[in-house]
Amino acid sequence: MIIDFNVPVYDEPGYGEALAQTAGNLGIDHLCIAGGESRYGLAANAEVRRLADSYPDLFIPFARVDPGKDDAATVERFDRIGFAGLCVWAPPVPYDDSSFFPLYEAAVALEMPIRFHTGLLPVTEMDRALGVRCANMRPVFLDTLARCFPRLKIVGVGLGGPWWEEAAETMRLHQNVLFDLSGGILNQKGTEFLNAVFRPARAPLWDEESAGSMWAHVLFGSGVRYDEIASVEGDYQRFFRAMAVEERESEAVM
Repeated sequence: MIIDFNVPVYDEPGYGEALAQTAGNLGIDHLCIAGGESRYGLAANAEVRRLADSYPDLFIPFARVDPGKDDAATVERFDRIGFAGLCVWAPPVPYDDSSFFPLYEAAVALEMPIRFHTGLLPVTEMDRALGVRCANMRPVFLDTLARCFPRLKIVGVGLGGPWWEEAAETMRLHQNVLFDLSGGILNQKGTEFLNAVFRPARAPLWDEESAGSMWAHVLFGSGVRYDEIASVEGDYQRFFRAMAVEERESEAVM
C-alpha cells in the first residue's frame, strides 16, 4: 500500500479527476488532499470536501485552518463535515504560541492529525500585507507542541528546510512527530548530508539503534502537482537505495 500524505489541490477545472487518474497510474492507494489560499492557486476547503465525496476510497480530506483566526469551534465543524485532519501554514506568530493551544486541544480531542508547513514559503506580492514571516514556521516550534500535547499527531512538511537538522532532532525526540521529505531536499542535498542528518555521529547518545528508529518518523509526502508526483516518488526510492534503508522500513515510510 502507498499513501501520499501531502497532496495539494489546485483551483483548476478537472484537477481532482487528473489527480485520481495519476494515483491509479502510479498505484497509489490513498492521497491526503488539502487546498488552501488562492494566492498560491490552491482550492478552497469546500472543493477538497467535494472531491473526497466523489472519490471516497481514494482521497482523505484535510482542512486548511488559519491559526489566529480559526478556533476550536472551527476544528469541531470540520470534523463534523468529514475532514480527517488539518493543515496550517503562515501563522502570524510562531506555531507554539499559547493563543493557538485551544485549536490544538480540539485536534487532540477529535484525534485529528495536523500537517504543519515548516520552513520557507513561495514569495507572493501579498506577503508584506499579510505579514508572512517564515521564521514562525521553524520546526523547533513543533518541539514545544509535542511536549505540551503528547497525544497530538504532528506531521511537519518538508523536513523544515532550510532548518533540516533542527527538524531531524525534533522528530528524534518525540514519538508523535513525523516529517515528510517534500520541498526538494532529496534533490538539493546529497547522500553525505542526508546521512549526517539521519545518522549523526553522536555515540553513544545517538547509537545505530536510535538512528534506525528515525525511519518510523518519516512518511511519504510529495507536496507537488499531480504530474510531478511520479518524480518525487522516484526521489524517495533513490534516497532509500543511497541510504541502504531496509525494505521493511522503506515500505513503512511509503
